[in-house]
Amino acid sequence: MNTRRLYNAGIYRPVKLSLKAVSPLWYICLFLFMIVSSGCNKNLSTSSKLEEFDYKFSDNGSVSALPVVLPHLYINTENNTKIESREEYLEGYLSVDGKGVYDNYEGKIKIRARGHTSWRVSSKKPYKLKLKTESALLGLPAAKNWILLAEYLDGSMLYNSVPYSTGHLLNIPYTHHIIPVEISINGEYRGIYVFTEHKEGGPNRIDVGTDGVVLSFDASFDGDWQFKSASLHLPVMVEYPEPEDMNPVKLSQIQSEYEKFEKYLKGSFPNDQYSEYLDVYSFVDYLIVNDLTLNQEIFHPKSVYMNKQNGGKYRMGIIWDFDYGFGYANDHTHYDMNVVNNPVLPTSSSSGSFFFNTIMKDSRVKKLYAERWMWFRSNKYEQLKQYILNYAEVIRLGYANDHERWGPRDSSDDLDADVQRLLTWLDARAKYMDGQADKYMEIQ
Repeated sequence: MNTRRLYNAGIYRPVKLSLKAVSPLWYICLFLFMIVSSGCNKNLSTSSKLEEFDYKFSDNGSVSALPVVLPHLYINTENNTKIESREEYLEGYLSVDGKGVYDNYEGKIKIRARGHTSWRVSSKKPYKLKLKTESALLGLPAAKNWILLAEYLDGSMLYNSVPYSTGHLLNIPYTHHIIPVEISINGEYRGIYVFTEHKEGGPNRIDVGTDGVVLSFDASFDGDWQFKSASLHLPVMVEYPEPEDMNPVKLSQIQSEYEKFEKYLKGSFPNDQYSEYLDVYSFVDYLIVNDLTLNQEIFHPKSVYMNKQNGGKYRMGIIWDFDYGFGYANDHTHYDMNVVNNPVLPTSSSSGSFFFNTIMKDSRVKKLYAERWMWFRSNKYEQLKQYILNYAEVIRLGYANDHERWGPRDSSDDLDADVQRLLTWLDARAKYMDGQADKYMEIQ
């Protein structure tokens, strides 16, 4: 005979239970219940005890000081034709005066305009250069395609020094090098530009191998080969392979492969499956750069990049396009202290916001983010500020000439004041991120 205890009026009373009185159906029900309960407990255990990530951050990132010289690029188009198209190249000739530090260069080129917002909002246009043969310009590895960023929205011309140097200090693969230059086109002085690599797949660029891919999420959705993702409806454009190497079958394969990853961002989250497809550490580094610069373009999304080698995981990057960073998206003013404590990822119905905010729901990612930021703060942040000061000395060489040509453009028209404004804003932003990291570390 078995016994059980019944609670009655505050007193436990043993009651005899006869096994003979129990129907066989009861045993069947009990057996089925135990099976179902076992399955439920297994699922609960899996969701509450996620696997720890088993790979590590790179800690050997660095950034080199720039020589304090301002190279001058002289560009002449055939018949002095004005550069007005973002699609059609003009024939031209390039002469680079390296100012005795960088190698000089002369050669035939093709040139066209580039950019979206930066093309529309100013007469100081950005450009893309295509050399006839691969060449190493201004100390950068040899390639054919190069970019000139106009630095129009911020007359201090300092803001790009922050994200790209941070990317190098975090050792984010394929981070661009930025070199301030002055340019003249058809004999007309055009001010200070940033000379940098073209964002393309291939050796010396985003080297994902011949079978790798480079994707971008961009609300403009104006690529040659593109798709809307099934789960998040992200506007995904194929940046590599090159358009001439694409076809509908290849696009379908790239989409199918990407959506194997994205489907795990819907439904039950967090889970262990999505990190089998995404390099979470690259996600953390990517978000730190955009958080430090308050680059809210990423939640639209705009200029968000992913790359993947054949057989590897998706990695976030390259980092790109910070024109609307540093609070500019809020009130069209850079370094506004009124927005320095704003989150980089506000709650929004946009697909980009959902992508980033979903992954940040994983407490493991939040803790990785906090640990990585605290490491950067302790080991690299002062190097970042020293680089900004060095970069400013290069800008100083052409600051007055650029402002004479284009005006102050959201700057104080005093470079020292501009530098101090940036550093003050950056310190405040870093303090905000300190507090955010502390909160993430408290999560159980």
